[in-house]
Amino acid sequence: MLAATLSAAAPLRVCLVSGANDSAPYATDRTLAGVALYLASDHAMNCTVLTWDPETAGFRDIDRVLDADVAIFFVRRKSPNPHNLAVLRNFFSSGKGFVALRSTSHAWENWPDFDTEILGAKYGGPQGGNFGDAEKLLFRPHPIWVGGESFTTRCDLYRYGPMAADVTVILEGETHHGTTPVAWTRVHRGARLFHLALGYAYDVEKPEFRRIVANAVRWVSAPAAK
Repeated sequence: MLAATLSAAAPLRVCLVSGANDSAPYATDRTLAGVALYLASDHAMNCTVLTWDPETAGFRDIDRVLDADVAIFFVRRKSPNPHNLAVLRNFFSSGKGFVALRSTSHAWENWPDFDTEILGAKYGGPQGGNFGDAEKLLFRPHPIWVGGESFTTRCDLYRYGPMAADVTVILEGETHHGTTPVAWTRVHRGARLFHLALGYAYDVEKPEFRRIVANAVRWVSAPAAK
């Protein structure tokens, strides 16, 4: 019923925010442009990609994120200028759903509590952020995984501190250190969010990964249960 309702509605307006392009393994300007093309061609979504401008310490056309129905963030250690930061805070309190990929857990140097405040878990800790290379992924049933269940990776996984009580972990990863959360959902200020702590370029370009992102966009765009 939900899928039929969404397909009959106007195309979702999706804003993809690229802020980890300066990290070679991520190359987010390129990989998110590919995701945007896929979402537009295979899922009839209207997509806009916002890129980082180091000269102004902000995202080009950042105000467009406020017009989107859903946003996808892939950002790493940026210090947005005051206007950009105000727009971002506005978006994250707007009640709109969003998807946060990989290093977005430590996206904003001048908003250090973003991970715990918005995503619901602390990135890193006294032992650092690296939890070792993935040896196995442990999926828990969820509509976000449909069509992407065969996804695998050997990339390094992140270490996270205690999860907020309202976080639902739907993917864990095993390394030689043990098990760590890799993906979870949360309802924050009335909006659904999905965090997936994966996103090396070679993973983002896999069909299974892109299908997961498309499913996640649909899922976070739906109203949260009362």
